[in-house]
Amino acid sequence: MRKLIVSLIAAYIFSVSALCSAGGIHDIQDAVGEDKIAHTAVSYVICDQLKRNAGMNDFWAALTTLAIGAIKEGLIDDHWDGGDFAADCAGVAFYQVRF
Repeated sequence: MRKLIVSLIAAYIFSVSALCSAGGIHDIQDAVGEDKIAHTAVSYVICDQLKRNAGMNDFWAALTTLAIGAIKEGLIDDHWDGGDFAADCAGVAFYQVRF
């Protein structure tokens, strides 16, 4: 049950910005964008590699991945994009949920 709830929360966070302005299914697909998918995928891979190769536990791998995402958004990009950080959170959540 916990896995289902975490999956639903992550999916909601990932798609909340797309659902606010979407009129149809194609609008949702266009609104999510490749950047958010890339953020999710890269966060998933970073979390995986920190756990497998660096020997971190689930908590520290997730926290480090989110810190990397926050530093990237805060220092490298011109402005803070909450949608990108939400996609980072979704990538970490998808890695943590065991299916």
